[in-house]
Amino acid sequence: MVKRVPIIGMSLKMYFSPSKTHTYLQAFEPIAVAAHEIGVNTFLIPDFLSVAEACKVLVPTLRRRYITGVGAQDCFWEEDGPYTGEISVKHLAELNVGYVEIGHAERRRIFKETDADVAKKCAIAAKHGLIPVICIGDVEKDTDNIGSAIAFCVSQMKAALSDVEKDSEVIFGYEPVWAIGQPEPAPVAFINGVCEGLREFLDFDGRQSTARILYGGSAKPGLFSALDPEAIDGLFIGRFGHDPDNFFSMVKEIAAKKY
Repeated sequence: MVKRVPIIGMSLKMYFSPSKTHTYLQAFEPIAVAAHEIGVNTFLIPDFLSVAEACKVLVPTLRRRYITGVGAQDCFWEEDGPYTGEISVKHLAELNVGYVEIGHAERRRIFKETDADVAKKCAIAAKHGLIPVICIGDVEKDTDNIGSAIAFCVSQMKAALSDVEKDSEVIFGYEPVWAIGQPEPAPVAFINGVCEGLREFLDFDGRQSTARILYGGSAKPGLFSALDPEAIDGLFIGRFGHDPDNFFSMVKEIAAKKY
């Protein structure tokens, strides 16, 4: 088993205002440091209005940019130019942003983002040293057909990686679309089976050490203890991490796997 550093990240989507994010950061920062001390990397993806402050709190030196990191919820595929309302990865890198979330199911559904759009965003992010957090996931619930889910996700992965060098670090957030926002995550056996298939593809593609897989989709405390650490490197969480104590409990679950 290749030793990849386990990691847990959270997107705040549009739930937290800047003032609420400010308060949350005061609780999150010591948790991020404690996570590093027990061998788990962390990242937080706030709204764009809070990215700069989050970087000042969580990234005190460039060395820690990926250890207690900050992510952006999206980016554009051009470095600069007349693109009103878009976000440049060059500007994010200037702030010491370490991660950028790309291709979330909501953006694919609401804003009609395609695999081609995701590929361009991944390429520009990797070029500027940001780690793409690439969201993938099967749309239709069919837990009896793991192979179909793997095939669907692998097609998304191939597209996203088409212009990303093999030595560039990437993260895949496996989020079954049908599990997002639900009371419970997908069944454990299904998660393990799909992620084992995704790991096989990444290893075959020569990304054994540079690509990590996280499970998202209503991930919450108690789940990771049942997941396969050879296939799954951590969690990508949402609302269940809004309580800092919940977030830290999931950190400790990941650390207990002794990667």
